[in-house]
Amino acid sequence: MKAGKKMIAIFMIIALILCTAACGASENVQGNKETGSGAAAPGPKKVQAADLLEAFTAQPVEGKEADDAFKAAAFDWAAKLFSRAYAGEEENKTMLVSPLSVLIALSMTANGARGETLREMEQALGGLGIDDLNAYLHTYLKSLPSSELAKFAFANAVWFKDDPDFYVEDAFLQKVTDYYDAAVRKAPFDETTVQEINQWVALHTDDMIQKLLEELKDGDRMVLVNALVFDAKWQVPFLEEECREDVFTGLDGRKGTATFMSQEIHSYIESDEAIGFTKSYKDDTYRFVALLPKDENGFEDFVKGLTGEKLAALLGSDTHDRTVIRVPKFSYDYSTSLVQTLRSLGMQTAFTDAADFSGISTGEALCIGDVLHKTHIDLDSEGTRAAAVTAVMVVSATAVMQPPRHVTLDRPFVYMIVDSATNLPVFMGTVTGFGE
Repeated sequence: MKAGKKMIAIFMIIALILCTAACGASENVQGNKETGSGAAAPGPKKVQAADLLEAFTAQPVEGKEADDAFKAAAFDWAAKLFSRAYAGEEENKTMLVSPLSVLIALSMTANGARGETLREMEQALGGLGIDDLNAYLHTYLKSLPSSELAKFAFANAVWFKDDPDFYVEDAFLQKVTDYYDAAVRKAPFDETTVQEINQWVALHTDDMIQKLLEELKDGDRMVLVNALVFDAKWQVPFLEEECREDVFTGLDGRKGTATFMSQEIHSYIESDEAIGFTKSYKDDTYRFVALLPKDENGFEDFVKGLTGEKLAALLGSDTHDRTVIRVPKFSYDYSTSLVQTLRSLGMQTAFTDAADFSGISTGEALCIGDVLHKTHIDLDSEGTRAAAVTAVMVVSATAVMQPPRHVTLDRPFVYMIVDSATNLPVFMGTVTGFGE
C-alpha cells in the first residue's frame, strides 16, 4: 500500500474521534432484553451472547465535560499511540489505529488495576487518573450525536470465564457497566464463546470486521472488547468527472497507479513541517483531515516526531483559503497486537506476573496477555466507512510466557559437553572463526 494512502487514513481516525463532534451508540443488556442508545441500532443479525448476558444494570454516575485537561491528555495519547505503533511496524507501513477504541478498552481494564500496575496504565493513557478518565469518557461518549447521514456508534462488552475457581468482583463489573454501558457475559470460553465474540464484533462494526479471535486459550480469564463504527457521506461528494487515474509514489520510491478524486474546497492547514486540509461530511459533525509532510523524504520522521501538542496545533490551524485537493481512493484492513507499543509507552507491569488486577479478582493472579486491535476503512467519492475493535485479553498470570532472550553464536564462543548429573565438563572448546 502506498504512502499517501497511509498518511490520509491514519490521521482520519484521529481527527474524526478527537477533534470533531460525533455520536456514539452503546449497548446495555439485562437478562433477555437488549436496549440501545443513540441512532445506530443494530441490524437483524442475532447474536447468541445478547440473550445470555448477566444482569448488571447501569446506575447513574457523575460525568465530566471534555475540558482542556481531557483534550490535552487525549491528544497526547493519540499522538503517542499512533507514532509508537507506526515505529513498531517493520514491513506493513500502511496502518490504521483508533486511539479512542484502544483508550476505552484499556480504561475499562484499568478499573481492575491496583498499585504500580494502575499508575503505569494511567500514565500511558494520557496521565489522567482512572476516576477522572471514567467520568470524562462517560460524558464524552454519550454526548456524541449520530444521524443517518453521519453515523458513529460504539459498543462495549466483557466476557469472563465460567469457572468455579474464578470469581470476578461485582464492583468491577458494575463500574464498567455504569461508566461504559458494557454488556457482561459469563461464558464457558470454548469454541462457542469464540463464535459469540466474533458475531458480536461483526454486528457492532456493520460486518466490516467479521473475526476478532481465532481461539481462547486455557489461561484466558476475561476479554474486554470495544467496537466502533463510522459511516458518513461527504457534504460535497466528488463527481465522476473529478476522478482519474494518476501516478502515486510509494514510501520506497516505487511508482504505482491510483484513482485520484479532485475538488476545490475552502480549507487549508500548514505548519513548519506539513500542509493539509479538512473536508466535511454531511451534517458537518465529522471532518476528514489529511496531512502531507513538506519534506518528501521526511515522512517517517514526521510521524515518529508527532506529539499531542503538534497534533492539536495542526488541527487548529485550519483556514478558509481556496484549496484544490487530490485524494486517492483506498480501502484496506489492518490488524496488530499493541503489547510492544504499550510497553514502549511505559505500561510494563500489566503484562507480567507482577501485575496487580485484584480489582477484577482476588482469587487468582491476573495480567494482560494481549491487546488485539483491528481496523477497516473504505474511502471513495461518496464518503467513508470505517470500523475498529480492541480486545484486552486478561489471563492467569501463571500462563504468561516471558519474552524470549536471544543468544546468537555469531562471534567467538566457548563450548562444552558436560555430565548432566554433576555439570562437570567432559569436553571444552572454542570456536573463533570459520574458513581459517
